[in-house]
Amino acid sequence: MKILKSAVALSILLALLAACGDESSSSALDPIGEISSSRNDDNGSASSSSQKDSKKSSSSVSEKNSSSSVSGKNSSSSAVESSSSIEIDPICVEGDTSIKDGYGLRRYRTCRNGRWETDSSARLDSLDSLAAIEKNKEHPNMDSLFAGYNGEYLEFEDPRDGRKYKYIKFEGHSEDFDAFETFYVMAENLNYGKMVPSSTTKFDDNVTEKLCYVDDEWFCDNHFGGLYTWAEAMNLPKVCDSVAVDSNDACKAITKERSSIPGEGYLNAIWQGICPDGWHIMNQREWKYANGDIRSKILWEENAGRNSDGLAIIPTARLQTDVYTALWMPSALESNVAKAVYFYSTSNNADLSGKEITRRTFRSVRCVMDEDNPLAKN
Repeated sequence: MKILKSAVALSILLALLAACGDESSSSALDPIGEISSSRNDDNGSASSSSQKDSKKSSSSVSEKNSSSSVSGKNSSSSAVESSSSIEIDPICVEGDTSIKDGYGLRRYRTCRNGRWETDSSARLDSLDSLAAIEKNKEHPNMDSLFAGYNGEYLEFEDPRDGRKYKYIKFEGHSEDFDAFETFYVMAENLNYGKMVPSSTTKFDDNVTEKLCYVDDEWFCDNHFGGLYTWAEAMNLPKVCDSVAVDSNDACKAITKERSSIPGEGYLNAIWQGICPDGWHIMNQREWKYANGDIRSKILWEENAGRNSDGLAIIPTARLQTDVYTALWMPSALESNVAKAVYFYSTSNNADLSGKEITRRTFRSVRCVMDEDNPLAKN
């Protein structure tokens, strides 16, 4: 009997333990199952309060999983976007250059063997560009404009308006390093005359008129200088922007500056233009001696200079995604064309021989001192 009672008691105990195990198992949370049931709830397939509580509890897990899923989707879609947005460029012309923005970078490319090759790149968010200045309507910080030059900056005051300019004793060399010469040149663009809006169509030959970058005189007054048409820079009547100088008595004076040596043109022209007395507009020969590091450290989007030679050339214009500057030379060509020296943001090399451009465009001016200038002698 005792044995029978013990057996019955043992079987009852085992049954109770089995029941507890079942209850423990049925109450354990299954995240995967919970997410499934919450989706069923969303579809209206559950209505009991316990199911609603289960849905409420599981929704946070579902949300987390959903955000994780979205994040994963974005990640994979961006990867797809990255691969799908690689452009198959058409066959390009050998030697052509281009600028391409994408994936936070600006790439400077050259066409070689029928395909675009990236020469260099820069982060878009690190570019201190004129485009950003225009967009944000802000004035750039010019404190570092003259940084990098270890020589001495001198100061000249223009007696016409009291404006002061930094200038330096420039030590230049010819392109082949065969000759070295020194001359004094302004380290800032000339800023002389009356500002007129860029929409101006009628000009006064009795007044020197200038544009300022984005029609904001702050730029003229803070080292950018004035922007002038060629005739304005040469201090000639406005008609000289539109005709061959040989064909007009008012424009002929500058033709006397042409070299008598065939092919040299206005290479050594000493022409005051709108520069102060004792100064002249930097000519082609003088620019050709400026082969050193003459670009400023600031404002250039790519290949910024170190200004170790002190001229602190800055960009004063923008074309699409490139910034550049052009400075007039006293060289009149046929019809309405003249020469200007060019500096670009996409190249360390300047076009010091001069590029032929329309005289009616507005460009900058640099002035060189007449005295102590061996290059001013023909």
